[in-house]
Amino acid sequence: MANYSLEISSAVSTGWEYAKKYGLLIAVIYLVVGIITSGLQSLTGGGMSPSDSQAIGEAIGRGDWESVGALAQSYNNGIGAHFGTGISCIISFIVSIGLYNLALGLMSGRFTEVTFDAFKLPLSVYAKAFVVSFIVGIICFVATLCCIIPGLFVAPRLVLAPVYQVENPEAGIIESISASWKMTSGNTFSMLCLGIIMVGVCILGFMCCCIGIYFAEVIQLFALIAAYYQMKGNLQ
Repeated sequence: MANYSLEISSAVSTGWEYAKKYGLLIAVIYLVVGIITSGLQSLTGGGMSPSDSQAIGEAIGRGDWESVGALAQSYNNGIGAHFGTGISCIISFIVSIGLYNLALGLMSGRFTEVTFDAFKLPLSVYAKAFVVSFIVGIICFVATLCCIIPGLFVAPRLVLAPVYQVENPEAGIIESISASWKMTSGNTFSMLCLGIIMVGVCILGFMCCCIGIYFAEVIQLFALIAAYYQMKGNLQ
């Protein structure tokens, strides 16, 4: 099998170049989604108020774990809160899949501009991508429970599974997970380093009056897709 290695600097550079070209419109999409999901959570009581956060912080500070438990329980008991959070997660997931397809299309030449046609995917693609993401999440969670080191090893190996599923709608769920594992073979540390760099980019974006976080997410999106294209040859 071919051995294509991830070039971190190239992936980050590509992410930056595409973000400069298409980032503004995509950042607006992230912003709008953020406003919608936050609004839903606020309307249904899904968000924790500053006073609640302060009360929990004070309880932790004085070691009053009984109060912490009571406050956390009251926060989680609202049906409306769970409903709002669930709807918000669904919206965020749909947008993330559409943006994966958009980024894949822009970098492959299938799209020449930011277009909502990228979201016109068959329902089966969204469904399979959801199952792939869910299974990957479970695997990473179990690996982390075993030890933090296995978690750091598994997550970088499986992060590309949803991207593969989006680009290959006909692929099966297990096939997509297996493809990500094969693509990242020998690139675990590089993928982990890329993830750390992207976290740093997001922190810098947040420091830029908070609004920069949305542009940072665009860089992260394109850097991930650039990494995908770099290692895609490992499937041959």
